[in-house]
Amino acid sequence: MGILSLSNRQPLLSEKETSKNRIMVTVEQNERAYDVIVAGAGPTGLMLACELKLKGVNVAVFERRTHGTTGESRAPGINARTMELFRMRGLADKFEEIGQPLQAVLFSGMPMRPKALDSEWPDALILPQHHTERLLVEHALTLGVVFHWSTELLYFNQSADTVDVVVQQKGQMETYTTQFLAGCDGGTSTVRKLCGDRFTGVDPVSHWIVADVQLTTPPAENERFGRNLRVGTYQVSSVETGWFRVSLMKVTPPVDRSAPVTLEELRQAMLEGIGTDFGLHSARWMSRFGDGFRQVTKYRYQRVFLLGDAAHTHSPIGGQGLNLGIQDAMNLGWKLGRVVRGEASDSLLDTFDEERHPVGSDVLEIAKAQTALIKPGVQNEALRKIVGSMLAVPEVVLQLSRRLSGLGVRYPWGDGHHPLVGQRIPDFKLQTDWGEKNLFSLMGAGRPILLNFGKQPQVLLPEKYQPGVDIIEGIPLVERNGTSWKLAAVGEVPELTSVFIRPDGFVAWAQGVGETFSFDTLHAALTHWLG
Repeated sequence: MGILSLSNRQPLLSEKETSKNRIMVTVEQNERAYDVIVAGAGPTGLMLACELKLKGVNVAVFERRTHGTTGESRAPGINARTMELFRMRGLADKFEEIGQPLQAVLFSGMPMRPKALDSEWPDALILPQHHTERLLVEHALTLGVVFHWSTELLYFNQSADTVDVVVQQKGQMETYTTQFLAGCDGGTSTVRKLCGDRFTGVDPVSHWIVADVQLTTPPAENERFGRNLRVGTYQVSSVETGWFRVSLMKVTPPVDRSAPVTLEELRQAMLEGIGTDFGLHSARWMSRFGDGFRQVTKYRYQRVFLLGDAAHTHSPIGGQGLNLGIQDAMNLGWKLGRVVRGEASDSLLDTFDEERHPVGSDVLEIAKAQTALIKPGVQNEALRKIVGSMLAVPEVVLQLSRRLSGLGVRYPWGDGHHPLVGQRIPDFKLQTDWGEKNLFSLMGAGRPILLNFGKQPQVLLPEKYQPGVDIIEGIPLVERNGTSWKLAAVGEVPELTSVFIRPDGFVAWAQGVGETFSFDTLHAALTHWLG
């Protein structure tokens, strides 16, 4: 048994350099042309830039802020699927060192415990967003991604072959040229507005305040999440040492939704909503959100793409936004990398919209349901009791937890094939000539993988594809039930002899034990995804 074509990548900068020094080094570069420009240095843009650089793409991140997020919890929930993606790229350990594991999956604040039904169910993580961004920036700089901070995108013009991007940078207007532009610039995306398409959806009717604050008399541990008939579900919970996250609905809607939240407005909202401000005396970050929901009609506009909040906005109830954006980036990154390097045709990029737009629509639907249930009212109280009793049913727990965790996505092209085709491959151990290896530990290079199970390879790739695919042979150490395997957050599937995995961890082709081998089916998958 053997592992072929696994590459070892060396960091471009010394590990002794600080993040600040690294950022300054990259900004001083004076290139005016890139393969890809990413607008926005939030989690979505950072993940996309890392995936592109992993593929050898000359990529730059343009960010209007002077630096990344600092000292703000913002989106602190990293779901199980995003943690799987981090583990594939060798990042999960760094996140787990400073985050808090979360085994429960929450539906509108009501916990479900799928791990009690599936012991291999992967954990989520609680980690303030500024840490997530810091770790991704560090990873991007190690890979060699170029950053342009204090750079605001003003407009762009695209031709058949390039996109000219005009920015304001250090008080001057500058023009950069790129093959592709990725709009990862958030809910008020400039890139989206310049695309000129509709951002369809509904305006908010209810409004919340969220903040990181310091309290003189914080609530007891068992009082940090509550619910009443004035504001529905509210939160006053520890987010980091000395800091508490406050999130609650406003009894009185804001006069101006675009106005910054003040400490006095927050204090009044707490007094009206929960009867106390717990000795509120300072805040490092305050914001507001509503229950508006919007999504663009498509994610691709010729050479311009929209990802994350630039493509879809919704209330943060349920913690879906950051994760949806990172998973958008993982889907597009390897495809765009192959096209830029001439390894695949432009049509591969159409599959980004085909796959991710329906996923975004589904997330909006489930966010609407969770937001409705978190609001106050006697009817909602009755509904929450009924839903809560349904969440005790094992089948409901597993099905809904897959959906909320990002683990249940199955792209429709997998229909009619082995049950794993179109789904994520879960992590499991392999017995190789080098000992036991976790599958995800072999996916750090971001390359397609052909797994052959058994002493002899069951499948040989056509010669043209062999240099670009990591061929791994091993014996899967999985729980078995007769001729079936039990896989984490998937359940039982027919035993496999070989499986072809895309760089984003989705199964593109599988050969089951006892199935008649079809070279045409394998070749069709290789041609479609690898060109």
